[in-house]
Amino acid sequence: MNKIIRAAFIIVFLLGLTAAAQKLEPPKLEPTPSTDSQKQLINEGISLHDAGDYAGAISRYEQVLNENPNNIEALYEMSYSYYVAKDYKNSIDVGYKAAQYKSPLLDATYVQIGSCYDESGDSKKAIEIYKAGIKLSPLSSLLQYNLAVTYLRTGQLEEAKAAAKKSAGLDPNHPSSQLLLSTLFDKGSYRIPSLLAAMRFLVLEPNSQRSDAALERVRRIMQAGVSPGKEGNNISIVVGTGQKKDEGDFESLELFMGLMKAANYVEKNKDKSELQLLAGNFDSLFAFLSESSNKGDRSKFTWTYYLPYFLELKKQGHTEALAYFINQRSDMSQVNAWLQLHQNKVSDFLAWSRNYPWPKID
Repeated sequence: MNKIIRAAFIIVFLLGLTAAAQKLEPPKLEPTPSTDSQKQLINEGISLHDAGDYAGAISRYEQVLNENPNNIEALYEMSYSYYVAKDYKNSIDVGYKAAQYKSPLLDATYVQIGSCYDESGDSKKAIEIYKAGIKLSPLSSLLQYNLAVTYLRTGQLEEAKAAAKKSAGLDPNHPSSQLLLSTLFDKGSYRIPSLLAAMRFLVLEPNSQRSDAALERVRRIMQAGVSPGKEGNNISIVVGTGQKKDEGDFESLELFMGLMKAANYVEKNKDKSELQLLAGNFDSLFAFLSESSNKGDRSKFTWTYYLPYFLELKKQGHTEALAYFINQRSDMSQVNAWLQLHQNKVSDFLAWSRNYPWPKID
């Protein structure tokens, strides 16, 4: 056991020496384009990497770099293969070389280096790398997202939330940023912001393993503390109080949601399916938000970023399509049947969503 501990310490120590000896500077070099034969070798390397043969991939990139040491594609792909193989020291070393070149791969190279430090347990260095990359590329959603992930790992939730908001603002169609924001809002007990972020994620990624957790979060928040009482005619509603308001004041909305959900249990709704009720609840929720929008604090991210999207969604008549589309991972049999029967509605909804003009977020 002592030998194992000492070996692990030596590895971390050597990695620390590498970090201390190298400093990332703004790129000054121009890469040399690949020849046709070098492109072929790089493509072979990528195929080998995808097949899990990282050593074989690295050997192809080495062949390219022996001919052309300034080939940025080979440098980046080599660093990536080392990273996936968990050889973080070599990945960092090659990544530092790649970061000397001006290229469209610069953001991804900084992400690569930062990820190596993060996976090696040096989150402080990872944050430093991401921030250095952001200084060079302030419009990089990818760098902001990875910075947010590292902040979350280190328990710095406010910093993580700020970076995730910037990532989502820079690329509103990045599913992972939406899921991360929903998670961060949920951890901070911001139920309505978490709900809206989860719904936006499910619009972008409705049918993956990650969708399961997001859908469960939507259901939990939409339940709004409502449950049938012990007696058939009684309904229990529990509404949270004293909530944080730095994302907006949603207490009245949560009370409304409780009453709205309770109405699902009344006699006139007994023959409606769960999805029909959910679509109706979404419609009522957006209507309430529409009435409250003029009172909302426009300095708050949720009011500026999420609310206009969902209010316009309702205005365009896409609420029903939203309810069914985001429930593709549910076990409700009527979902697929509805989606098949209403393909035009779904197509119109998705086309509208893809072309929605998201606001710029500072």
